[in-house]
Amino acid sequence: MDSDRAGGFTRRAMLTRSGGIAVVAAMTRAVAAEEESTDASPRFKKMTQVQAEFERLLPLWQEERKQFAYSSNTTDYWKGPHGRAIIALGPAIIPYLIRQLKAGDFFFNVPLAAITHVDIASDRFNSEQSNSKAWIEWWEAGNSKPNR
Repeated sequence: MDSDRAGGFTRRAMLTRSGGIAVVAAMTRAVAAEEESTDASPRFKKMTQVQAEFERLLPLWQEERKQFAYSSNTTDYWKGPHGRAIIALGPAIIPYLIRQLKAGDFFFNVPLAAITHVDIASDRFNSEQSNSKAWIEWWEAGNSKPNR
């Protein structure tokens, strides 16, 4: 095993552990082909259903999170039914969560941690913005820990 990866899981190993590697692989292909393809395969339909469900839940969660506006604990924002429903979508929505982080919404650090079981901050508190950057690096590098 590569010594750089001995202490942590690769993204592939982590997703395999969570049973989501096939779903995420299909999701990645579906996201890339979504605008260009009218592929009617069952896998593509399932991925677009996951995306549609995420997009349906997102504005509901954004409204729901307003009740936690005075909390400094970002996990509080995900305790409502719509937040829990987004997390329940599992590894298939990781690309959409990363997209939200890239748009500047650091609240998506919480569902990423809940879905992947990766401690992106390595048990140290960093700012939410710093953790968002680490999640984006993690996704782009394909590893469970960012290259810092």
